[in-house]
Order: sequence, then structure tokens, then C-alpha cells
Amino acid sequence: MSKYIFPALLLSILLCSACAPFAPTQSIQPGVSLDEPYSIQVEGQESDRLWWKSFESAELNALIDQALSDNFSINVAYARLKQAAANLERAGADQYPTLDLTGGAKAGRVGTKTNTGKRSSYDDVQQYNLGAAAAYELDLWGRIEAQRSASEQQFYATQADLDAAAVTVAASVAENWVDLLRVREEIAILNEQVANNRKQLVFQEFRFTNGIAESVDVLQQRQILASSQSELPLLIAREQVLLNALSVLIGSTPLERPTVIQKELPELIALPPTGLPSDLLINRPDIRSSGLQLFSAEWSVAEARANRLPQFTLNADAAFNSSVAAVFFNNWAASLAGNIMQPLLDGGLRASEVDRTRAVVEERAALYSETVSKAVQEVEDALVNEEQQQEYLRLIGAQRDATAKTLEDAQLRYLQGQSGYLPLLQEVLNVQSLERQMIQQQAELIKLRISLYRALGGGWTYSLAKVHEPSPDDQNEGI
Repeated sequence: MSKYIFPALLLSILLCSACAPFAPTQSIQPGVSLDEPYSIQVEGQESDRLWWKSFESAELNALIDQALSDNFSINVAYARLKQAAANLERAGADQYPTLDLTGGAKAGRVGTKTNTGKRSSYDDVQQYNLGAAAAYELDLWGRIEAQRSASEQQFYATQADLDAAAVTVAASVAENWVDLLRVREEIAILNEQVANNRKQLVFQEFRFTNGIAESVDVLQQRQILASSQSELPLLIAREQVLLNALSVLIGSTPLERPTVIQKELPELIALPPTGLPSDLLINRPDIRSSGLQLFSAEWSVAEARANRLPQFTLNADAAFNSSVAAVFFNNWAASLAGNIMQPLLDGGLRASEVDRTRAVVEERAALYSETVSKAVQEVEDALVNEEQQQEYLRLIGAQRDATAKTLEDAQLRYLQGQSGYLPLLQEVLNVQSLERQMIQQQAELIKLRISLYRALGGGWTYSLAKVHEPSPDDQNEGI
């Protein structure tokens, strides 16, 4: 019966090798409550549509498409994803046997001695040998599986990092585009104000020449004209700086600025549905990445724990050799053996590694909870800021309308000689300031809407992180 002992033992070991007793069993949950809804609820239909297309701007669509393809941060994320894919493949290599081949050849001459001790003849001798050695570690405690699973979760986390980079880049391009159009509208308004101020200066000079106005009226009008003209260079510089920023975002340089013809702010796009805070666990790629890194850390604990237990390795060797030139490898030998290794004294190396990986899990758990909490805060901030921004715009609009009526009254009183020119100038300045302020705050509202889309995440990035299997040609290039 003894001849059946080894096969039975081998079968039992192979069955046990499929076990992973230290595998994580708990699902990943943040350490913060997500039961309460947002303070402001927005109803709507869920959609993975590319939200920036709602602006209906071909220029913006082209800019974001190019950024998602050529942006430097996204290219860095792509490279890291390729590294993670290679690490995953390397981690899974230990699940398979290894096979090494060795070979050699040797040639020489052997002399035959006579009775007198002298060599009478020489024979040519050729020797060939070929060997093969295979080894396979039986994953009794799931150590190899844990190592592969940790790398797999890290790979998925890197995919989520790529998604997060895409979300950030798309929103940044849109925000810079809005700022650019806002500056252009300000420049247009300021040029119009400069033209009006110049006309008023001509008018005041005419009145002064005819003795109707005083010299101080002319000086004050010159002052307001110079003030409005002095603001133009700063706005023009800001326009060029924003174009430079767009150039870098789309993966170019400021020497190759993109062509943006549009000069007016777009209409405000629709509000996205907020859903529940728990939806962020799926829709926010940075949260997905943090959770996957936590799961990867838990698998690393499983690997460290399994590494403290015995390791069993199967070894198989075969050797072929021949010393006859006409017949290759007519002699051969083969062997199969099993080795077991149990660490006894390692100075606490393996135990300290378990403690270290458990501490990493604690760190990752805290970071995961913090990421979730900050994501909820970003959504809440965007909702509250937009609500108040809408009210702020309404009040500014009312103020502008009231100021415009006050300006009309001031003009009438001045022309009738009932007041001086300074009150009229003050109302002119108020109206001009409010006109520019309205443009600035309208742009801010659009950017807050973009921030809300960014804070809510979305599934539109899923297709960006698909990594194709390397082709045989690609694999050969890496040898």
C-alpha cells in the first residue's frame, strides 16, 4: 500500500492549494455615514452622456477630445496603468510551473596507450548533454493567490486613477474655456465703455468751449476715460494667459495656441441629478481608487500571514546525454521530488511584515473614509454655492436695473442744471462696474455647474481605462 501513499498525499496537497484561508471576507465600507440625503436634492434622469456636449460648442468638444487624448497628466496615468498591468502579469506568474532548459557540447581527443606506455593512437570524442528542470510551488495557504489579488486590485485602482484624471482634465478645460469667453466679453464691454467715455469727453469739451460746463467737468471725464482705458491691457494679457493654459491642457505648448473663435458665454446647461451620497462610491473614480487600494492592502495582509506557514515545492529534473556522435541522447535520467520549507528563525521578519501590512490597511481605511467625506463635501459645496450664486445674480440684476434708472435721472438733472457733473459720473461708473460684474458672476455660475458635474463623477470615463491584451509581437519586443 505504500506505493499509493505519495500519490494520495500529492492529491490532497493539490486540493488544499486551492484554499485561501486568509482571504479578506468583509466588504469595503467607508467609516462615515452616507444615509442622509444632500441638503439640496435635484431630480432628473441618470445619464452617462458627456456633459460638456450640452454647451453645444464644437470648439469646446474638440478641445476636450484632444485633452483626453494628449493631456500630459492623462498620458502619465496611461503609463502607470501599463506598469500596473505588467505588475499584475508578473504577480500571476508564480501560479504556474517554471521550466528551465540547459544544454552543452564538448569535443576532445583520447589517446590509447601501448604496453610501453606510449600513445599509439588518438580517437575523437564528442559529448552532448541536455537538461530540463521544472519547479512548482503548491499554494497551500493562498500566499500566491493573495499576492496576485493584491496586484489585481492595485491594477483596478490605477484604472480608476486614469478615470479621475480624465474627470479633472475635462472639467479644467471647460472652466478655462468659460474664463476665456468671460474675459472676451469683458473686453468687448470695456471697449464699448471706452467709446462712450470718449464721446462724453468730446461732449464736455464742447460744452466747456461754449461756456456751459466747467473745466473740472472736462478733467473728471478725462479721468474716467483714462481709468477705463488702463484696464484693457490687463484683460488682454489675461486672455493670452488663458489660451496658454488651454494649450498645456490639450497637450501642446503656448507656442501653438488653440484656435478659439467664440467670444460670448454659453447658456447654462441643465442641472445633473444629485442622487444619493452613496452613489458616489460608484460614480466617483477617486473613491473607487481609494477603495481598491484598501482592498489591495487587505490582500497584502493575507500574503504576509500565509508567508509565515510552510511552503511546499515540487521539483522535476530530466537529463539526457550522449558520448556517441551518431546517436544523440541515448542515455537519460529523470527525478521527481518534493521540498517543504518552514521558517523557524528569521529575527521577526515575517511577523513584523504582518504588522506592517495591517498598519497599511488602517492607513488606507482612513484615507478611504477621508476621500468619501471630501467627495460629499464637494457636492454639498457645489449645490450650496450654486443656489446662492443664483440669488446673487438676481440681486445684482435688480441693482443694475435700479442704477440704470438712477443714471437716467442724474443725466436729466445735470442737463437741466439741477446738479453738478460729479454725481452723474458716479452713476456712470456704477453702471459700467455692474455690467462687468454681471458677466463675471454669470461665468462663475457656469463654472459652479461644471464643478457640480465634476463632484458627482459619472460613468462616462469607463471606456478610457480599457487595456488590450499585448499581442505576440509586443511580447517579443519586450524580450
